[in-house]
Amino acid sequence: MERIPPYLATGIGSFPHGDERAVFRLILENFPDIPFWPQFPNRSFLEGMVVQYSEGFPSLRLNEREQKVWVDTSEGFDREVEKFYQWIEQGDLEPFRISDDFARGLRLLKDPCLEGNLEKVKYIKGQVTGPITFGLSLTDQKKRSIFYDPTLREILIRHLSFKARWLEERFHRLLPGVRTIIFFDEPALSSLGSAFSGLNQEDVIQSLNECFHAVKGLKGIHCCGNTDWAVLLSTKLDILSFDAYGYLENLSLYPRELKNFLERGGVLAWGIVPTSEDVQKEDTQSLLSRFRKGVEVLSKGGIDPILLKRVILTPSCGTASLSAPLAEKVFELTSEVSKRLREKE
Repeated sequence: MERIPPYLATGIGSFPHGDERAVFRLILENFPDIPFWPQFPNRSFLEGMVVQYSEGFPSLRLNEREQKVWVDTSEGFDREVEKFYQWIEQGDLEPFRISDDFARGLRLLKDPCLEGNLEKVKYIKGQVTGPITFGLSLTDQKKRSIFYDPTLREILIRHLSFKARWLEERFHRLLPGVRTIIFFDEPALSSLGSAFSGLNQEDVIQSLNECFHAVKGLKGIHCCGNTDWAVLLSTKLDILSFDAYGYLENLSLYPRELKNFLERGGVLAWGIVPTSEDVQKEDTQSLLSRFRKGVEVLSKGGIDPILLKRVILTPSCGTASLSAPLAEKVFELTSEVSKRLREKE
C-alpha cells in the first residue's frame, strides 16, 4: 500500500448547510490535501444514506412524498435482475451513476475553485454506504432486510461495488492524476457482536471484501460506533475510520489485530473531533492532548508509535445533525489539529 503523508485531514461527508458553494469553500479551506464531495441529507429525502445509492437497484420502489424506499420482488423482478447482470457483465457503469437529484454535492467537483487548488490536492475522497448498512436498512415488500436474502445480498454487493467504481471513474475524469480514497460508511456495524445482532461474521467479511475488490484506489470503512474491531481489521481495507473521541479505548482492546493492520501498511482515520454538542467544550489544545493520550494508550498495547503516525485526522462522524456554526467549528478544529501535528514532524 502507498504511504500517506502523516496527519493529513479530511471529512466524513454530510453537512447541515443549504448553501452548497459555501460548503465547498469550507472544504477547500479546511481540507485542501484531501477534499471530498459533500452530502446534504437535510436538503432532500433522495440524499438519505440508503436512498442516495439506490438508483439502478432491480425492482426498486421509491415514494418520495411518503419518504419510503423498498424492493418489490413480487412482479417483474427476474426480468430486472437479468438486465442488471447484463450491465455487470458488460462492465457498464452508466446505469450505476449517482444523478444530481440524489447527490447535489457531486456537481461541486466541477467548481473552478477546485481546479485552482489542484496543486495542493493529494487525494480526493468519496463515500458510499456500505453493504451491511445498506442491506439491513433496505427491505423488500414484506419489510424484511434484503441483507438476509442470499440473492438480494449478492445483488446489493454488486450494486454498491459498481457505485464505487462509477464514483472513482468520475473522480478520475474530473481530476486526472489525483489519487482516490473511497470510504464505505457502515454505522450498522455498531451492532456487530452484540446479542441483538443476527449478522454472520463470514457474511460481513465477504460482503466488505467484495466491495473493496471493486475499488482501484485506497478503500476504507467508516464506523462511528463501537463494534467487533477484529472483524473489520481482518478485511482487506486500507483505512479504518473510527470515532476516536468516543471509542479509542474500545479499539485498544484489539492490540494484536490493530498491530497486524498497521504493520501491513494500514492507516487509521482518527475521528478526533466530536460531531456532537461536546465540540463546544473542546479547543485545539484539548484535542491535541486527547490525541497524544490516545497514542499512549495504543502504544501500551505493543504498537510501535512510529506506526501510529500513519494517521488521517477527521471529525468523528458527519455533521448533518449539527447547526451550521457548530459544523464549521468541527471542520476548523480538525484542520487546526492536523496543522499542529504536522508542524511537529
